[in-house]
Amino acid sequence: MKIGVLFVMMLASGFLATAQMDHHFGPLDPRPPRIPEEKTFSSSSIAGYIKEHYHEEKERVRVAYNWVAANIRYDRDSMLSINWSKNNADKIAATLRRKKGVCDNFASVFTDILLKMNIPSFVVNGLAKGDGKDLAHSWSAVQLANEWYLCDPTWDAGFSNKGRYFLIAPAEFIASHWPFDPLWQLLKKPYSLPEFEKGFSAGNKKEVFPNLADSVKQFLLLDSLQQLEATSARMRAIGLEQKSLQTWYAYNNMNIAIIYGEQDMNLYNAAVADLNKANTYLNEFINYRNNFFKPIRDDQAIRNMLQPITGLINAAMQKMEAIGKLRENFQYDTGFLKERLKTMNSKLEQQNNFLNRYMQSSVADRETIFYN
Repeated sequence: MKIGVLFVMMLASGFLATAQMDHHFGPLDPRPPRIPEEKTFSSSSIAGYIKEHYHEEKERVRVAYNWVAANIRYDRDSMLSINWSKNNADKIAATLRRKKGVCDNFASVFTDILLKMNIPSFVVNGLAKGDGKDLAHSWSAVQLANEWYLCDPTWDAGFSNKGRYFLIAPAEFIASHWPFDPLWQLLKKPYSLPEFEKGFSAGNKKEVFPNLADSVKQFLLLDSLQQLEATSARMRAIGLEQKSLQTWYAYNNMNIAIIYGEQDMNLYNAAVADLNKANTYLNEFINYRNNFFKPIRDDQAIRNMLQPITGLINAAMQKMEAIGKLRENFQYDTGFLKERLKTMNSKLEQQNNFLNRYMQSSVADRETIFYN
């Protein structure tokens, strides 16, 4: 079974978990916001409607949470029919089209609506307590007034818990939710998985994130690859003894490999494009030479025909050297392409030698150069 599918199944079972927790923002409105149906098929249009009709940031978060909890149904039966694309936009679009999803879909839609309203938010993956065991689950982190809170729209779906998991302080939320990345405990002194499973210790704990707000801010400034790599590094630091951690670590690294693979693919395709463009310029010059440099052009115009080729060959070679540099990749035959570039460079040298002889000859002798 592919790791991605395995994690999807783990996420689905996370819905069974329950917990008791206080919060400081009051219950959800039992009358969910009535956003026009035609505006509910994209997070952008939902966010636009909320921004237009609600003006306080906290109220916008509440309305977005209400809408997701009331309108997205937990999809226990057909979870694998959801578009589990690594493309987050595709996943969100599929969820809003079907109005169904598992915990990752709930958290992704809610988070994306907030981001579209310029409210900092992030999808957190980890373990949640339920039925006597810890199950893989996803939820959301939200920043309001420079403070971070945690929300679980899946567990409040259908208002079954009346907003019990809406904007919860991190110190309370950790009682039932443990992130794979310790940063998203949003605690200066994060707890280990054994502590989460067997009970929290009040002993002297080390401050792993003494400047927590800055650590989160810096993390959110990273690109997706850097975020994945930072998560893997922190997971290695806390240890990977438990199978659930090993599974997520492998899944996280698979996504890292996918991004590196895409980068290598883009480099390879760009190198091929450089090679093809250089080949076109070279063939145009050779055809012009075979036609005895007719129609007539001035000397500089003729030189300009070969001028871009060296830069294109060098650019293509640099791209070839970059493939697999950070992570080994056997998918692309860079050796074959490098040989083609070397051959082209040799042909270019021949044409430059010919052109130099041509340019250094008198006008009367130039025609004889074509035959020598």
